[in-house]
Amino acid sequence: MSAAEVAREIESKQEIHRDTDEYSLSHEFFDAYKTYSRLLGPEAEAPEEKDLDALLSQMKAIAFHVVKFRLFSPNEELDDISTTDLKYLLVPYLLGEITAATREIEDRPAALKRAMLYWRAFAADCQRLQVAHADDVAAIDRGPGEALDVASKRDEKIARHKRCKELDNKVAFLFGKKREVLGDEYQWGAGSSFDEEMERDLILALLKRAVASVPDSISSAEQELPLLEIMIARGGPGKGPRELPPPAEKPFFCKIQDRAELERMYREMVFQCPYTLPTMSIEEAAEIEMAEAQERDAERAERQRYQQAEEADRYWSGDRYGAKEDDDEDRQLYKDRDFDAFKDEHPWGSGNKMGNIG
Repeated sequence: MSAAEVAREIESKQEIHRDTDEYSLSHEFFDAYKTYSRLLGPEAEAPEEKDLDALLSQMKAIAFHVVKFRLFSPNEELDDISTTDLKYLLVPYLLGEITAATREIEDRPAALKRAMLYWRAFAADCQRLQVAHADDVAAIDRGPGEALDVASKRDEKIARHKRCKELDNKVAFLFGKKREVLGDEYQWGAGSSFDEEMERDLILALLKRAVASVPDSISSAEQELPLLEIMIARGGPGKGPRELPPPAEKPFFCKIQDRAELERMYREMVFQCPYTLPTMSIEEAAEIEMAEAQERDAERAERQRYQQAEEADRYWSGDRYGAKEDDDEDRQLYKDRDFDAFKDEHPWGSGNKMGNIG
């Protein structure tokens, strides 16, 4: 059972926040991959957290649409996948890289745990399609009690480094060729002398290079997690040591054989509802609004009755002809007298300082 199958189970319960077709999905991936290369490329500087959050949201939307459009099937082989759709296999790997790039100490442990799930889901797809190298799959699937001896571990790292170097050279050559032909190395698709076979070789090289980096990424994350927990328990970087209570649970570890649990956690992290779900029905909301409207009408009617009673008591309920008019005239008369007294005490122009000079 693949991540695509699991995600389809909740597809009927979720609605996407915007309409998207395959052409705009390709455009979104072009924009997201270009941003990823700019923020997290080999020569990139430390990115801002807000840029990482925006890129992560964009990549999660792409992952949702990949499942919505049913681009991949658990029963198909690598040759059955079109070159146009093949690049979307990189989405879980890119999610892991973006998630693990956060530098916030409080958020980093949870981010690393999510990134490890993304990397393992990506490696599972590559293993199913026979894209990943056998040694890389074995390293990813290796448990804590299956560690290699020092010599074997060194040989494994040297062999992986050679494969990565060859793949890097191949990717750089094909990207350079695409830049010469199409003008933009991240413009996905074939054209002119850059044919579909070269495009497929480029994407397969990217997939193999990505899955080759997953073992080191997972190993680094597993080593960093305990250090982060100790640092947070001390109160942050630069704080002194503090006695820690005995661990209440085993360290975080998710084996790749547990596919169902792995894909369920991947689904929960990626395929989430993009908006806050309602806490009441439309009928309940309407009843509350109607009750509030009735309460406001009752208060308004009560104020009107009070004003009418006060006016009736003041003017003898209209029995005395002209009582209200006489009262209004008296009020206006007193107001005019007060204003005349104010003008006598404050002649016109008396407040003008420049007029009082000399």
